[in-house]
Amino acid sequence: MAHRKHAFALLLSGALLIVGPAGAAELGPYFPLPGNLSVSGNTPREGLLKLQAAWLRNGLDNLAKAKKETEASLEKAKASNAKPEEIKALEDKLADIDKRRAGAEEELALGEDDGGGVETQRERKRVLLANVNQWIRDLGAQATKALKTAILSDGLEAMSAQREHAMLEERSDKLENATHDVTVEQWAATR
Repeated sequence: MAHRKHAFALLLSGALLIVGPAGAAELGPYFPLPGNLSVSGNTPREGLLKLQAAWLRNGLDNLAKAKKETEASLEKAKASNAKPEEIKALEDKLADIDKRRAGAEEELALGEDDGGGVETQRERKRVLLANVNQWIRDLGAQATKALKTAILSDGLEAMSAQREHAMLEERSDKLENATHDVTVEQWAATR
């Protein structure tokens, strides 16, 4: 029974990674997991906001590159009289890139908005936590994969996978602890 619950939890976390939280940039080819997840700043809240801003800027850069490549492919397809469905697919991809870019720009602007009222700060907190929770889930999925490799392997491969599992778990725990810091938990709280 415990194995079924664990398998269901893995399936659910995988589905959440695909769908992503509403209103947040989604982990994927445009928004990969940040390489450096150390929370640095005067407070954990500031550190998490810096991480999110860097992640969103990197994603916007990736979207800009993808847009250029897709526009070039679209022009090439039109010039070579490609099939209408191929042209339509490229046009749809461009529309999706523009939609993602607009959403990420809104998130970045919100993440950098220190002003506004309590409602603005609540939304800012909600988006930040949604993004950080994506990272935590992804780290958990990677840690589980590393643990499976460690269990199914032997020798140096098993030791390497065990170290990777421990490192990923530690990174996930540090992010989780930062989200429970008083500077995050009491942010935009009403009295």
